[in-house]
Amino acid sequence: MITLLMAWTAFHAHAETAFKPAVTRSTAANRIAERPDYAHALGGEWRWLEAGFESRTRYEVRTNDYTSGLLSDDALVTRNLLYLGVKTALDPLRMVVELQDSRHFYSDRPQNPNLSDTLEPLQAYAQLYFEDVVGAAPLSLSFGRMAFDWADRRLISRNRNRNTISAFDGIRLRVAHENAPWEIDAIAMRPVTRNIQHLDQSSDDLRLYGLAGYWRGWSPHVVLEPFWLWLDQREAAITAQRRNLHTLGLHAFGQWGGGDAWDYDLSLAGQWGSSGGLTHRAIAAHAEAGHTWSAAWKPRLALWLNYASGDSRPTDSSSQRFDPLYGATYAFYGYTSFFAWQNIINPALRLSFQPAKTLKCEVMHRGIWLAASNDAWVRAARRDATGGSGSYVGQELDLRLVWQLNTHFDIDLAYAHFFPGTFVQNTGASPPANLMQIAGTLRF
Repeated sequence: MITLLMAWTAFHAHAETAFKPAVTRSTAANRIAERPDYAHALGGEWRWLEAGFESRTRYEVRTNDYTSGLLSDDALVTRNLLYLGVKTALDPLRMVVELQDSRHFYSDRPQNPNLSDTLEPLQAYAQLYFEDVVGAAPLSLSFGRMAFDWADRRLISRNRNRNTISAFDGIRLRVAHENAPWEIDAIAMRPVTRNIQHLDQSSDDLRLYGLAGYWRGWSPHVVLEPFWLWLDQREAAITAQRRNLHTLGLHAFGQWGGGDAWDYDLSLAGQWGSSGGLTHRAIAAHAEAGHTWSAAWKPRLALWLNYASGDSRPTDSSSQRFDPLYGATYAFYGYTSFFAWQNIINPALRLSFQPAKTLKCEVMHRGIWLAASNDAWVRAARRDATGGSGSYVGQELDLRLVWQLNTHFDIDLAYAHFFPGTFVQNTGASPPANLMQIAGTLRF
């Protein structure tokens, strides 16, 4: 098998340098495999050094936040990132350090690690890097703390909108890279627990293992990303927190038609094992089809459907609620962040367009139902175990504008309005909710 792989790689080595794989047009689903997008390689005699600095200041106003007991509040939040990477100068040894400083001000919300994590090492790892190990493909073995995306970011993500970013301590093996016709990515890690008062530490009772493949040889029509993840939390002191979950899935996307006008994005994941002392079986899916017109504003219209199973029999000895692990939520399931990839049926319509080269806009309308009416709306901690309150949670309208003033600075303006449905009305107070945020981000 290895011999065949090396022969295949050598045969295609001459084409790999010019190979440019397609990326998905689904919003927020393109992964940062290793180096964050604000960092870059320096030139000249400093070409062995990668560096970058990003500073984001955001003012946000929330009314009737369902994830915080209908709290209405405004806040100023900041996130500063500094990245340094040593590449090539000491090969095969490479090193990366990335610092994160996240704070929030003028808010009635209690301090929590999703908002604040002051001056922490987000990444700090050493890497052994070897060129042309498998045919023409490089191999890298990294040790330490890392932050990255996995597949389409629905199960492991380097958080974009949240004020703090998830990290993992452990080992990562990569063969090839994100712009090659194929790639293999394996991890054995402990999730990092964020601590506002002290240094962040690896979780004592959590272990995360994973293997992903990326096949881009049929790009742009078909890109395949199969993956397997194993979350092991059997040593948790509290039975309800114990999890031993395997997640097997496939992300696929592509483009076709004149000028690649049509596109699709599909994700399917099955989950099994145990959760909270119960036998666990769950599934989740995302399906999207879009069309881009060749008009001046490059409009794209896309229809989505997100699905994740819920626990349809809450009194038996099994669990069917899908666990989204460490995935992103903001752009996938609503700007309010009221929802995640669990117990949800979520059709959506998205229109994006670009009135100017430096201005991007999008409008999304989403409907939200519970996949199991007797399971919970998890992030709002609402549940009717009888199922009598129905499954219709409501609708959300999302608007966003990103203005790139120059190569170093952009302004991101977003607004979301949540329209509560019958499930919300039947399980407690049900006012409409709003989110408004404006952020300025400086990068160099």
